[in-house]
Parts: sequence; C-alpha cells; structure tokens
Amino acid sequence: MSAEQADAAIERIVERRRRIDDPNAWRLSDAPMEVLDYLRRYSQGVPAWVREADVLDGLELRLFLWWSGETIELWLLEQAERLGVPPRLVGQRLGIRSRQGVHDRRRAGQEKVARLRGQPAVVSTGASAPDQRQQGDELEWIARNQTQIRSAAAVGVAHVHLADEEAADWLAEVGRDLREGASTPGALQLVRFALAALSSSPEVRALEDSHPLQEALARWSELFSTYPGGAR
Repeated sequence: MSAEQADAAIERIVERRRRIDDPNAWRLSDAPMEVLDYLRRYSQGVPAWVREADVLDGLELRLFLWWSGETIELWLLEQAERLGVPPRLVGQRLGIRSRQGVHDRRRAGQEKVARLRGQPAVVSTGASAPDQRQQGDELEWIARNQTQIRSAAAVGVAHVHLADEEAADWLAEVGRDLREGASTPGALQLVRFALAALSSSPEVRALEDSHPLQEALARWSELFSTYPGGAR
C-alpha cells in the first residue's frame, strides 16, 4: 500500500461526498487518520452506496497506516540499536520484558518489511568484521575506564534530588546498573543519557562551576569524548 494509493482512496472519498452535497465535506483533509475519523463521525444519513464505497477505501487507508507504522517502528528499533539505547528501556515502551524479546521484534520487523516490499529477507545475524572490531574497542575502553565511569554514575545518582522528572528516571536505571555491576556498552549509554539529562536540569544549570557535581559532569564529558562509540 503506497502513499499514492492512499491519496487516490482519499480523492475518491472526497469526490463521493461532494457528489451528494455532504454538508461536512469541508472537514475532509488529506491525512489518512483524519479521513478515517471523518468517516466514523459523519456517515449517518449518507446513502448506502456511499457508505459501502467509503468502507472499502477506508480499509485501504487502514492498510496504509499499518504499513507506515511497521516501517516507522523498524526504523526506530534500528536507530535505538545504533545509538546504543539499552534494550531494557526500549522494551519498556513496547511492553516487552526481555532483551531477547526486543531483538526478536526487530528481526521480525526486518523480515516483515522486506516481505511487504517484495524483497528477500536480509536479516542481520551478527556484526560484520568492522563492527566486531568496534565492539572490541568499546569493551576495552569500558574496562580500562570502569572506575571513572562508575564514579561519574555514582555522583549523578547522589544528586538525583537536583534532577527533573526525566533525569530522575534515567538515574534510577543507572542506580540499578551500579548495584548489579553492569559494565556493557548499553550500561555506558545509559550513564550518558542520565548525565546529559541531569546537566540540563534547571537546578543543575544554576550551580557554580566549582560545585562538585559540575566538576564531575565536566570530567565525564571529557572522558566520554574519548569513547570509540561516542559518535554513534
């Protein structure tokens, strides 16, 4: 279901409503979801032949929205993987409880979108050689700087009272990783997100540069700038 097909379905709906002098036709737009809402709201008293044709075109719009949702979700999941967003956080948004479940959903999305496009399903089954080298460099960096990473994370968690709601949520996850001793690229990215959110909190921005938290954030920024995966 292409955008052109969806546009054609909307044009047919608009033309039918104009032919019967529908007084609400002016409310129609070119957005599929808004057109479907229109059909639900303004079909009472409309001739049966118009309602029947609207239903068929409405189904085409529904398919277009489904297709768009599938491709957008796959893009978001692949972006999350490239950016190192912890699968646990991705899963929370999707109601998926396990890291493997997030990976499975991404692979299923790759297969589904490829099938819908009429393409062979090319699903990533592992990192390429350059990606493996990159991952090795990241793990080595994390191991080498683990003390500094944990120190920055601990300072952030200790100042959660200065955090806004978003930063507090991130710091809660960081605190859990600290207790569990997590030392993965995903855990590192979580520290990155949490400290970035904390540093943007109004209470933190108001602190003097000499404040221990500001000094810790400055050290963290300098440290993370050397991370091999920092540009992801």
